[in-house]
This record gives sequence, structure tokens and C-alpha cells, in this order.
Amino acid sequence: MLTMQNVLGGFEVGKAWNVTVILALFFYLFVSLFPVLKSKVLAGISLAFTFILLLALGWASHAASLTEWSGFVVHSLHFLAVTVWVGILLIVGWCSKNQENWLSYLKWFTPLAIGCFLTIMGTGIYLMTLVIDVNEYGDTWMLPYGQALLLKHLTIIPVLFFAFINGFWIRRKLQRQEQINPIPWLKFESILLFFTFVSTAVLGQQEPPHSIEITLGGSGSSAVFDYFYSGIIDPSMHVQFGLNTISTMFFIVAIIFMWLILYSFRKKAPASVSFFMGMFCILSLYLGLIASIQ
Repeated sequence: MLTMQNVLGGFEVGKAWNVTVILALFFYLFVSLFPVLKSKVLAGISLAFTFILLLALGWASHAASLTEWSGFVVHSLHFLAVTVWVGILLIVGWCSKNQENWLSYLKWFTPLAIGCFLTIMGTGIYLMTLVIDVNEYGDTWMLPYGQALLLKHLTIIPVLFFAFINGFWIRRKLQRQEQINPIPWLKFESILLFFTFVSTAVLGQQEPPHSIEITLGGSGSSAVFDYFYSGIIDPSMHVQFGLNTISTMFFIVAIIFMWLILYSFRKKAPASVSFFMGMFCILSLYLGLIASIQ
């Protein structure tokens, strides 16, 4: 009980947790008692609840604890962009009854998604620099934190291919009045984003490597890195990269899988085919990068 009192009353993350629980309860009661979906005013109040909950998450973030205001603002903006982009994508992809008005939807959602993605990229780079030195990005791969960060970044690559298909290629086909169902493609894009969220969740459970040497000496290296790296791991070592036959082959295979994502769509294959091509692309890129470590 003493530990709970200290955490919930003395730590910023505990205070943010208190605010989150109280707001979530009030929000639940609000949407349960009032017809939120039938009134723009009530819907606006619901959005205000959501936004405040989002700020509470930014308040509890590691970035907010490292800076006075910039970490809180940037992390909140980062999560807001993710929420707007992926939230709309999930609702439309999994709750749409048909594809009517799809061109009207793409007309406003595509530029919104591009703006959100650029915001995510910019704020994400800033948040990463708070935790690690960009020049030591490769060195973090020796740690569980770095492995999760690498996989998070790699999962974004096939997402971009699906975003291009959903935002531009499908629009062009619909404008030509070609027969195509865009809903499955939106669903598989959201599934790819789920793996990005999984990597982010794993990332949040790892110790941030503010000092890679100290972290490596204390908690040790990643089990995955140990499996692939045959050399001796020293806390003061730096990861060196160099192309070799194996890594080059994996990179070529990854490029082929990238091409197959688009080729499968062009040949009117099911969206699941492009999805698996995207997953194989992530795996090939990962193995190529790991194999290039000297």
C-alpha cells in the first residue's frame, strides 16, 4: 500500500494514471447515458474527453519526464496524429457496410493521412533523439529496446505500400469505374499497423538506453541479437556494418517482395497475398540488416 501511495501520489506517471482512470469513468458514464451518435454537440464533448485522455497519456510518457514541456507536447502531438490516422482507418476498414461514397471519403482522408504521417515522422524522430543518439542507432540493436525499435521502423515500410494502393491506386480505379472492393485492402493495412503497435508496446516495456554501454553492462544484450551475432559482445563495442553475399541476397529478396506487393494488386490477387508479401519483406529486410553486422 505504501508503494502504491508513493507511485500514484508522487510520480508523474501515477498522477497521470489517476487522471486517466477518473476521466475514463466519467467518459463511460457519459456515452452510456446520452445519445452521443445522434448529436453533434454530444459528439464534440466526447471528442473533448478523448483529447484530454490523449494529453494524459502524453503527460505520463517518458519524453515528458525528460523535458519540461517539449517532450509532453511532442509526444501528445505524435499520439494525436496516430489516433486520427489509424482511428479513422480502423473504423472505415472494419465497420463499413459497403463501398459507396468511397471516392468522397478518399478525397478528404488521403491528404489528412499524409499530414498525420508526416507529423508522426517528425515527432517520432524528435522523441527518438531524447532516448538515443541517432549516430548510435545501430548500437541499440544489441539491446531488446533497439530490436523492438528496428522492427517498429521496418513494419512501416509495407504500410506505406498499402497506403499508396488505398489512397491513390484504388482511387484511380474507382474513377475509371473499375470493379474493385477497397475494404479488404484497408483491413489488411490496419493489420500491418497492428504489428507496428505490437513493436511499440514491446518498446514501452524496455529500459530506454540513454547510455548503451551502461544498459548493456547491466541488463545484457538481446537474446535475438545473441542468436545472430557470433562475435564477443562487449559493453563498449560499436556495431559495424558491411555488405556481404548473404545480406545482399536478403536485400534483393526484400526488394522483390516490395515489388510483389504492387504486382499482386495489379493482377487482382486477394489483399491477403500482398499482406504476406509485406510480412516477408519485413523479415527479409531484418535478416539483411542483421546479416550485414560485422
